[in-house]
Amino acid sequence: MTIICLEGASAVGKTSTSNELTRMRNTYIVPEVNLLFERPTFATNTWYLERQVERWKIAREKQKDYELVILDGDIFQPLSYNWCFDFKIYEQSLDAIYEFYQAEIRKGKIMFPDRYFYLYTSINNLKKRKENDKTRKRRNFETHIDIIEPHQRYYEALNQLELQFVQLIEAENIECNARVIEDNLPSSKAYRDSERLIDSIKNWLMKTKP
Repeated sequence: MTIICLEGASAVGKTSTSNELTRMRNTYIVPEVNLLFERPTFATNTWYLERQVERWKIAREKQKDYELVILDGDIFQPLSYNWCFDFKIYEQSLDAIYEFYQAEIRKGKIMFPDRYFYLYTSINNLKKRKENDKTRKRRNFETHIDIIEPHQRYYEALNQLELQFVQLIEAENIECNARVIEDNLPSSKAYRDSERLIDSIKNWLMKTKP
């Protein structure tokens, strides 16, 4: 069955849209790392990357019982997120992240999903939604606001590297988001060369400034 990923800025409505899709069809949601796992006090430098591999494992296992599996947040997020900060705020270089993922792909432990859906809206809308949502603290929200433009540009570039791989959706409301996704789910599981794609992403990141 199909595995998709929902991405976009904090407060854009990824989780709410995922929940709406569960009301429309037999769907399982794989939450983001910080909601799914408790970070240890002394985490290794690859702890977060390893948890992304575990999220993919969960998604693959749930394929057996659900017609749609949603990754709430990208399992390859360390590539886009660290690039947005020019690889200067974390102790992980592009080479280190790439080499980790490349090795896991070659071992068959992680792959790219069948399709990405990228939700976007204005900064004012994001701030209003954040203020109105009392269920989550949304740590580092202002920091995330600062990288909206390069973050979206990364997924636009990903859609050029792999045609019709990413669909951008202007997130007007949750019901509309879910309907657009429902209408544009892949009709069949397409073969995707994850090893070639991770190489293409690395090359793009190396030559492109955030």
